[in-house]
Amino acid sequence: MTGISKTFDKVEVLHSIDFDLLPGEVHALVGENGAGKSTLMKIAAGVHQADAGSIALTGESFAPRNPFDSLAAGIAMVHQELSLAPDVSIAENILAGREPSRVGFVRWRELYARAEALLAEFDLDVQADTPVASLSAGYRQIVEVLKALASDPQIVIFDEPTSSLEAHESDLVLRTIRHLADRGIGVVYISHRMQEVFQVASRVTVLRDGGRVATKPTKDTSIEEIVNAMVGREISAMYPPKSSSVGAPLLRVEGLGRKGKFEEISFSLRKGEILGFSGLVGAGRTETMRAIFGADPIDTGSIFLDGSMVAGNPKSKIQNWAVPRAIAAGLAYVPEDRKTLGLFLDRSVEDNVASANLVRCSRRGLLRSSLSRHLAVEACRLLAIKARDVEQEVSSLSGGNQQKALLARWLATEPKVLIVDEPTRGVDIGAKSEIHRILREYAQKGNGVIVVSSEMPELLGLCDRILVMREGRIAGEASGATMTEERLIELAMGHEAL
Repeated sequence: MTGISKTFDKVEVLHSIDFDLLPGEVHALVGENGAGKSTLMKIAAGVHQADAGSIALTGESFAPRNPFDSLAAGIAMVHQELSLAPDVSIAENILAGREPSRVGFVRWRELYARAEALLAEFDLDVQADTPVASLSAGYRQIVEVLKALASDPQIVIFDEPTSSLEAHESDLVLRTIRHLADRGIGVVYISHRMQEVFQVASRVTVLRDGGRVATKPTKDTSIEEIVNAMVGREISAMYPPKSSSVGAPLLRVEGLGRKGKFEEISFSLRKGEILGFSGLVGAGRTETMRAIFGADPIDTGSIFLDGSMVAGNPKSKIQNWAVPRAIAAGLAYVPEDRKTLGLFLDRSVEDNVASANLVRCSRRGLLRSSLSRHLAVEACRLLAIKARDVEQEVSSLSGGNQQKALLARWLATEPKVLIVDEPTRGVDIGAKSEIHRILREYAQKGNGVIVVSSEMPELLGLCDRILVMREGRIAGEASGATMTEERLIELAMGHEAL
């Protein structure tokens, strides 16, 4: 790709970018949200057409008019949002639109045999007739990859394939990518996860503000150098200093349980502390946090805040514990999926910030726009949210700024305890650093913060203590010298290190 430029609504999002890919190479494409990574690759995949520049494929001029042109030429793109049909089998998903048939009837035996051959080639321990709905997130991502491979591509473009995966599931995807490269397929790997970039890629290209700022072999550079190139400044530390001391217990949970989800959950959170929750998918972390916030029912247990019981009934199901009562008591919860569970995407930044603060933005029961406007403007200032103004639709913000808008909503309620579930999922490295700083500063004011994360480096770098959940129970605690990736994995998997 040579001199590629692209403009949307009079805004130039790509400016004269050069990019090349070799057979059998994994070439990482990195940059902050809005840098132009996905747009550049969507031009290669035929989703968009460049306004200027040229593309050559195996030395021949190439100008795809749509995704079908690119796919026919051997370029497949695996998007971040999966496009699988959950209620049918792996084989039917992989070969959708390419089913072997005779006189209009699908040849099922051949379909399953072809799918089994692909699964065996990638050493995947799953049957081709398994319904996709029963698969873990990691295996669903692999099925999406195999679906792309059914077209026998020369090039596969991955757009954030591991952003919502656990560490062991990410390893499965990375192993598959290496296998593709070993087959001579060129791979473009878009990711915010720098450790993965350096694990799997031989070269890395950095985009910033729609332009290319660097292309380097990964063996000749470092994560710090790439991060600095991405953000245009030095990030001296990804994580702010940890708490030197913590105060009295702020939140105490005793014997919390919900049938089939979690049981006997007991822990405390102290003033000024960031407490992490780790564990595999399905361990019960999110379910526990939703129950503490009143979003899901609780069968047994008690919740104490500042020494007073706010919810509890040891003999029967807890009654009347719901989100409004939790907010009134001083709790706030930022959910893991900001787009479907957190934000009103078609509403403004102002509306999103005000949505949990209607009383604060009202007088005599009437919402006052001057008050909601002031609250949103102040939130944008304090959290450095990059928006045209507070009337801008949240859907048009970058992922990092969307996440900060969601944080702003709940921080404006001035909670004593802030629970954040996957606080930096799908967020670029610069925004991650800013979110970490915001969380630490909030804890330092005497509040408590609970962080649920699938990224172990984030938990280890940000949190003062980490609790690990396994199969609906707390399996153990890591703090001080025991806060290592190895210890977290041991507790999550249920075995000690050899």
